[in-house]
Amino acid sequence: MHSRNWIMVDKETLRKAQMLMLEILVEVDKVCRKEGIKYWLDSGTLLGAVRHKGFIPWDDDLDICMPVEDYEKFLRIAQKLLPSFLFVQTKKTDKGYKRDYAKVRTSKGRILEGNELKKNRKGYHQGIFIDIFPCITIDASDYKFYKILSWLKAYPAERYTGSEKLRRFFIKLGRKLHKGWNKDDLIVVRSLEFVEPDFCIKLKDLYPLKEGEFEGYKFLIPFNPDAYLKSLYGENYMELPPPDKRITHASLIEIYDNI
Repeated sequence: MHSRNWIMVDKETLRKAQMLMLEILVEVDKVCRKEGIKYWLDSGTLLGAVRHKGFIPWDDDLDICMPVEDYEKFLRIAQKLLPSFLFVQTKKTDKGYKRDYAKVRTSKGRILEGNELKKNRKGYHQGIFIDIFPCITIDASDYKFYKILSWLKAYPAERYTGSEKLRRFFIKLGRKLHKGWNKDDLIVVRSLEFVEPDFCIKLKDLYPLKEGEFEGYKFLIPFNPDAYLKSLYGENYMELPPPDKRITHASLIEIYDNI
């Protein structure tokens, strides 16, 4: 039997969960460096690296991005190379998993996000995780069309019968906009596995990747993290939000102490 800590999220439990996410990232980083797979810290994880040199204190997730080609390579090889307590979760590896992008989960803890607790969803791996988002490049002239595809994938495709087929259709259509990684005038956007249509950054601000500090480790970050974070959070991203805006996503975190 596992020793379990069933409580709504408190600071001590959150910090333990963050350290499990960090452990996952360390192992993912090892695989990526060994296999020549590019990745970079993303979203609140990158903000934490720049502003806090680690996790944002109230953050309960960890995000990285990969070029779509590296993402696909990672999904092909990672499970064989990662420790046995980690699980690469996709719709192919976990039939109960509903998201289009991948996670790497640990068996050392469990987390329920947002409405997962209310829905009492079961039948899929619920270990503490990191998110992995694939990215593509597009011509600036294609950005309006990309945003239309993002809206169609995020809303109508989620509501109608046969939505899985519709989602896959829009993901494939978005991939056709991809222009590779060799022209500085391209812009980087999410592939449509994860819809975030307002995010875009110049390729020259992303590459070449460099190292940044996060929780005492060195991980890969964008070449120009300032431009990246301004794209996501605006000019004042270094300012702390007011206390009532420091919100966690998880509705429950469970730590397994004896694994």
